[in-house]
Amino acid sequence: MDQIDLQEIKKKTTHNLLFLTLRNFGIQGVSFLGFFLLTLLLGRAEVGLFAIVAESIGILGYFSDIGLAGALIQKKGKVTTEELRTTFFIQQLLVLSSLTVLAILYPSVSHNLNFGDKEKWILISLCFSFIAASLKTIPSVLLERNLNFRLISTVDIIENISFYLVAVIFAYLGFGAYSYVYATFFRSILGLTIIYFFNPWSIGFSFSINAVKSLFKYGIPFQFNSFIAMAKDRLSYLLVARIIGAESFGILSWAQKGPRMPLSMMDAIMRVTFPTFSRLQDHKEILKKSLEKSIYFIALFVFPCLMGISLIAPDIINIIPKYTKWAPAIIPLYFYAASAAIAAVTTPLTNAFNAIGKISITTRFMIMWTILTWFFYPLLSYKYGYLGTSIAALIVGLSSIIVWITAKNILGINVFKTVIHPLIATLIIFILAYLFQLTTDKPFILLSGKIVIGMSVYAIYNYIFSKKEISWFFQQIKNLKNVKS
Repeated sequence: MDQIDLQEIKKKTTHNLLFLTLRNFGIQGVSFLGFFLLTLLLGRAEVGLFAIVAESIGILGYFSDIGLAGALIQKKGKVTTEELRTTFFIQQLLVLSSLTVLAILYPSVSHNLNFGDKEKWILISLCFSFIAASLKTIPSVLLERNLNFRLISTVDIIENISFYLVAVIFAYLGFGAYSYVYATFFRSILGLTIIYFFNPWSIGFSFSINAVKSLFKYGIPFQFNSFIAMAKDRLSYLLVARIIGAESFGILSWAQKGPRMPLSMMDAIMRVTFPTFSRLQDHKEILKKSLEKSIYFIALFVFPCLMGISLIAPDIINIIPKYTKWAPAIIPLYFYAASAAIAAVTTPLTNAFNAIGKISITTRFMIMWTILTWFFYPLLSYKYGYLGTSIAALIVGLSSIIVWITAKNILGINVFKTVIHPLIATLIIFILAYLFQLTTDKPFILLSGKIVIGMSVYAIYNYIFSKKEISWFFQQIKNLKNVKS
């Protein structure tokens, strides 16, 4: 890879990161408003019901790819039409197989779990969404390989807006949990139509042994990690839902929603840096600097957002009378926020290990997290209910320090040094906001004061200690308008 290629990759990566980050702020704004309205209009059990079924259908996604999409993105050389069509054929075969198994198992599962008409239609809509997502895989892979995330981001925004708009309208009209059904169908059809309209590819079926061997070499270990992740996250949460029930699971869903929102910026960075790090895997020093910058800016934005959500959530609940039903979710939210802060700096590291081909390292971490999850989640959920689940999430998250140590040894990344300034600034916000809270008990004044204190303190601290990095960031935003799609 020559110097021109490196400069072009760095330029595309920077612009794509900023573009997706800014777009994701917009997406999360819509998400926050939509989720807020839905949780205001719907009951805790209805929110929990959708979350349980969504987790169930999410499991199918792990059986619909076997890592081939990741292998296509990670591949160093040019991807051939034969490889694309082979991937598409295998994926659709797996999708069909997964849905067939689901159809066979559904009668007994629905009987054991007392599923009714609402659960059935939510399941059908999410299965349709699952099919639509599989059909979008190849166009998305082609866009990601070219580091062209603008169209992907645009589709994500339109899907997100359409989902919450339709769901809120139907919830307001009194359709209850069925609101999710209409919204899911509409979002899936709209997203699929748009991505094929703007980025069509020559759809076809093929099966090449050579292509399969080449892609499976990376894809199988990659997907094995995904299977472990599925067992760690989705299966464990289904077990938790079985232990604590739909209403308590709805409380957990609310508690998780806030902390997950800032992580959307991390998702944008992961989406861009995976193909970028794959291209830079032979240039270790550039890779190291790119990874450090990614982690720093993730911490810079995610840490204060998580702290802000934790600080103002009780005040929002106290201001809105009908929202007091979510008061039990406040303490779990604190544990999830702490866990999310740890994940924010850990995920880029595992993403980098995958991108440079060190899948076995990630696999060992995933096995460790899975064992811890399956030990602590059921144990604490059974003993302490939804609160125990959130405590277990933090315990598992704290084990990530092993990942940080490994990254220091292999990639030369010092996580503590990289995030020290965002961390200190965030802790100062907490201390000052806590002291301010002792001066009044009026929710609106508390909400306003915490926001002003948090934003002011963070801005001043970073102006003093991170002026160089902030200046670079705003310069890149300024340059965005000069970049062509």
